Amino acid sequence: MSMKFKVQLFAINSKDWEYEGRKGTTYSAQMLVTSAREENGKVVEETFVARMKIAEHLKETAPGEYLTDLRPYADSNGNLDFAVASFVPFGRPAANAKSPAQAAA
Repeated sequence: MSMKFKVQLFAINSKDWEYEGRKGTTYSAQMLVTSAREENGKVVEETFVARMKIAEHLKETAPGEYLTDLRPYADSNGNLDFAVASFVPFGRPAANAKSPAQAAA
């Protein structure tokens, strides 16, 4: 199960950790998250600040606007939390790559 939200990504931070002889790095995204719902026929938007865990393969994501999937997980204390599963660029036109022949013309 995942949920989609619009986000404004500001920064991705890393934190090194060491526990019982193991070492690693965790990554988290600092962002504004916008959610919307329909209430009495009107769309109501809410925006909140969030810092959420991300996977290592997302650590090079540039700041900007994205649609993101958030997935639930249980933290080390058994509490429900959410992590970013993906970032999809929002509001940017798709790149139209030119073939080498077109680029040379």
